[in-house]
Amino acid sequence: MRERYASAGVQNERTRLAWQRTLLSGLACALLVARVLASLWVSLALAIALLALATTAVMSWLVIERYRVNHNALVARRQLPDAKTPFLVTVLVALSVVGALAYLVLI
Repeated sequence: MRERYASAGVQNERTRLAWQRTLLSGLACALLVARVLASLWVSLALAIALLALATTAVMSWLVIERYRVNHNALVARRQLPDAKTPFLVTVLVALSVVGALAYLVLI
């Protein structure tokens, strides 16, 4: 008899933890860019930092909601729903890029 090493919910848990790490690293990168940019243009740096915080907050809520919905679907053996979080990851990365480009242009 083969042992079963992982339950059906373990993949969902690992995905949630991976999203949390992605959110934290994206937020850290955006805030670092905002901090560097603050020496040249405070209002743009503040806007990038606030947008990064807001994006991360919304994404965190979406990750928690996605975990809950996926868990319920796995328990009920239904098809997993689609996610909105990749779009917001793109927004967070774009904020970092805009800040970095602004810094390079303003130097």
